[in-house]
Amino acid sequence: MTEDGAATARGLARRLGPARRIVAAALWLASAACAHYTARPLTPQAVKAALATRPPTALWVRRAQLLLPSLPPLVVHKGQRLTPDLAAVVAVVADPALRAERAQEAVARAQVLTAGLLPNPAFSYGVGLPLPGAGLTRAFRVGLGLPIQSLVTRGPRLRAARLHAQAVDLTVAWQEWRVAAEAKSLVYALLVGRAQRRLLAREVHALRHSVAILADGEAAGYVTLGVAGAARLALRHTEVVALSVHRHLAEVALALRGLLGLGARAPLPLTRHDVPAWHGRGCMRATPWLKGLARRRLDLLALRKGYRSQDAVLREAIAAQFPAITVGVNRARDTSNVNTIGAGVSITLPIFNDNQGAIAQARATRRALFRAYAARVFTARAGIHQLTVRMRYVRRELVRTESSVHALTHLETVYHTALAKHSIAALTYYQLLEQLVKERLVLLQDRAELDQLAVAVEAASGRFEWPKTCIAPS
Repeated sequence: MTEDGAATARGLARRLGPARRIVAAALWLASAACAHYTARPLTPQAVKAALATRPPTALWVRRAQLLLPSLPPLVVHKGQRLTPDLAAVVAVVADPALRAERAQEAVARAQVLTAGLLPNPAFSYGVGLPLPGAGLTRAFRVGLGLPIQSLVTRGPRLRAARLHAQAVDLTVAWQEWRVAAEAKSLVYALLVGRAQRRLLAREVHALRHSVAILADGEAAGYVTLGVAGAARLALRHTEVVALSVHRHLAEVALALRGLLGLGARAPLPLTRHDVPAWHGRGCMRATPWLKGLARRRLDLLALRKGYRSQDAVLREAIAAQFPAITVGVNRARDTSNVNTIGAGVSITLPIFNDNQGAIAQARATRRALFRAYAARVFTARAGIHQLTVRMRYVRRELVRTESSVHALTHLETVYHTALAKHSIAALTYYQLLEQLVKERLVLLQDRAELDQLAVAVEAASGRFEWPKTCIAPS
């Protein structure tokens, strides 16, 4: 009720007699308990304030916020280099999309409040004016009634709302978990991209130096056109690869800044762990990741809460078959000045509608949630198996690429000596040099893929800490 309604009720009380001011007093009390409207316009200034970057001077993240019992409280100081784990935590706090997701938690809590409210009693008042010569006094009737059905269904309704709120909390936490995993993966990709950029920058610098020297020699006449041309061709190819790496690096950096809630040109000081845990071979088996999966993955926990909430909804629908009963008391006086006091009961007869539709819908929804949970468990297990198999194969490719880089590095030394003695063609040497650069880039890419697969296994299993079988011995 608005303030205008309250003013109207007070004015009505002044115009009515003392006996009728009870009604106006009841209206005034009802208006005093009502909530009042507060405007919150969707203006560009309000949106800009909501998306403003939070200063990371002293950002504390507690374990309860992330639902990760193994994660100790972390602090981020201004200018500190971000590790992959630290970047994951900052992304959970600063990602604008997650801020919108967290608004659903307030909606769920409001639904719990609504489900727990008791039904309002119904107050009625009526007055009758006798026609001339037809009665002795004015008639009136005052009644107070209370609906019973809402009290019968309150228990399961409140339980369903609480379980739904817990499911929403877990769903938001699962989104936070996925954002954290994405931030970690982007940090590893960015670190490897920067290593690739440094490698290509060194190669481009060395090739430009060689091209300059060979150009002078070509002009002097003691270097053949083929040698200088081969060096220029190798330089052009390396510059094209470097440009592609620069473009990919810029895209990854923009994606990471978006998750961290930073501007498009904000610096990204990064560092990585000294010894990654997944360099041990034990982490490439699915068994330690599957153990306790249903009790650990937040989306599975959310589905379990949602299933229990729907089960409570079914109980509420069954309880709602209870007839709609309203009990009340009344006080009346007729025009003959006869006063009465009594009680009344009104009952709806469940002849055409016994809440069968709501019950059938609740049962079908519960059945669908059960199947969705079983399908999610199957998908989670299959995903972990696929990721661990890919990790094993990438690990094998990494070992072979390391061997290839070692062999090509040795061969490049031999070819460089032979080129100085004019024992091999210059084109052969520079082709070998291009192949060595490509293999080194592949080696870095294999390491990045192994890092990202490890993060994906973390995310798919719901484990922040790695199993002891996955830790490489020191």
